[in-house]
Amino acid sequence: MSTYQPEMPKRQWNQISAYVEAAVGACGGNTKYSDGELFKAASRLAAWAKKHDLALEHAVLFDAVTIERFVAEGLTQYAPASRGNRRSMLLRMSEVLLGEQARTRLVALPASSPSSPYTHEELKQLRLWARTKGHEKSDANVLLALGLGAGLSASEITAARAEDIHDDGGSVLIEVRGGRPRRVPVREEWTERLSEARKHREGDQFLFVPGRTGAGKNLITNWLARSSDKGLRPHSQRMRGTWIVTHLREGAPAIGLMKYAGVASLEALTRWVPAAEAA
Repeated sequence: MSTYQPEMPKRQWNQISAYVEAAVGACGGNTKYSDGELFKAASRLAAWAKKHDLALEHAVLFDAVTIERFVAEGLTQYAPASRGNRRSMLLRMSEVLLGEQARTRLVALPASSPSSPYTHEELKQLRLWARTKGHEKSDANVLLALGLGAGLSASEITAARAEDIHDDGGSVLIEVRGGRPRRVPVREEWTERLSEARKHREGDQFLFVPGRTGAGKNLITNWLARSSDKGLRPHSQRMRGTWIVTHLREGAPAIGLMKYAGVASLEALTRWVPAAEAA
C-alpha cells in the first residue's frame, strides 16, 4: 500500500489509485525521478483521463499523443517550464511501461496558450502529416478541412455527414446541425479535400471515420492516439482558432463571422484579436 497522499478528493483517488500505484511501481528505480514525483505526474494524468473517459491502460494513457494532449489541456495553469518537466516525467514512464512501443518524439511545448492559432510553418507540417497517412489519408484531410477550412468544433466535426456538404454555385458549404445550426462556407484551399471525400461516402455516412455508428466525444483524440506517426498533430480548438484568426486578418465582417462561427456575441471573437493583429 502506497503512502502517497494525493491532492484530490478521496472518491476520485479511489477510482484511479490501483492503476497509478501499479504504474509507479513498475517504474520505480527505472527513471531519474523519485516515486513521489512519479505519483504526482501519474495521478494527475490518470484523473484527467478518467474525466475524459479514456481507458486506464498503459497503451492509452502513456501513449505520446495522450501525454501531449494532457499537458496542453490539463496543465494550463502551469508555467511552460513546469509543463515541460511534467511531460518529461510521463515520457520516461512511457518508455518503461511501453518499451519499444513508446513514442517520445514530440514537438516543443509552446510558451503560449495551447489554443493559440497554428503558425504558417505548423500548417505546412499538418498538410504533410495528412499526405503521409496512407489508407487514413481521407479521414486526415476531412479532419483538417472541417477544422481549418470551416472552423468546426470537435463535436461538430465528428457529427458531420456526407449529405451535409453542399455546392452553392462554385462555393462549398458545410451544414452544421445540433445546438448551433448554420451553413459555413469552406475556405477555398480546403474545398477539394471535402469534395473528394464526399465522392466516397454515402449520404448519411459520417465524413470523418465513415464506418462508425456513433460520435463519441473523444473520437478524434482516440483516432489520433492509434496512429503510429510522430510530430505535430491537429487539435480541434487550435484549428478553430486558426480559422477565426485567418478571417479576422482578412477583414471579415464581425457579424458574418459570428454567424459562421456559431457564436452569439462578439466576446467570443475578441479573444482572438491580439493574434490577428500580431500578423
